[in-house]
Amino acid sequence: MGATEPEQVIDHFCKLFNSGDLDGLINNLYEDDAVFIPSPTDAPISGKANVAAALKGFLALGGTLSVLTTTTIKHGDIALTHTHWRLDIPGAEAMESVTAEIVRRQPDGTWKYAIDNPWGGAVLSA
Repeated sequence: MGATEPEQVIDHFCKLFNSGDLDGLINNLYEDDAVFIPSPTDAPISGKANVAAALKGFLALGGTLSVLTTTTIKHGDIALTHTHWRLDIPGAEAMESVTAEIVRRQPDGTWKYAIDNPWGGAVLSA
């Protein structure tokens, strides 16, 4: 499942996340050397193995991810996306934030994360 437009990346992410498909998330939506921000207070990590380890922790929460709103600014083969998301976690307080992400068109025409910051501007106040 590859995103053929930049705004589809988050929709595919949501579907794969909610189905618990870690391999699908990593292989379909992240560049090999993608950068990921695990939390507002953590340093960025890079590479599919590190991103997979971080996402595995989020999947373990057993929550349901919802996309509330999203916007995309496209320029050639790169795009900046912002998504307001919410993760409802059974028996726990929901997580919610607005992202700031860079996606890039791949040689096969699909779009993948080059930089995935699920916390957006929250990293500024951490």
